[in-house]
Amino acid sequence: MCQAVERTLNIYLNALPDNTEEYDTISNIVNVPNSPYGQEYISLLARQGKIDVYKEGRNWLTTKRAISDRRLYEQ
Repeated sequence: MCQAVERTLNIYLNALPDNTEEYDTISNIVNVPNSPYGQEYISLLARQGKIDVYKEGRNWLTTKRAISDRRLYEQ
C-alpha cells in the first residue's frame, strides 16, 4: 500500500508546474556518455532504496541528480 501511495504522489509531483526534476528510465540515463555506473548497479541501488527512484510499470525512473548525489555518499 505504501508503494502505491508513493507512486501516486510521484505522479502528482511530476505534474506540478515548475517541476525541474527530469525523471527518465535508468537504462536511458546510464547509456549517456561518461556515465559513472552501469545499469545493473543503479538498478540494485533502486531496489535497495538507496537512490531517489520510483517505478512505473516495469521501469525504474530516476534523475541524473539522484545518481550524482549517490556518488557523493560513496566517497
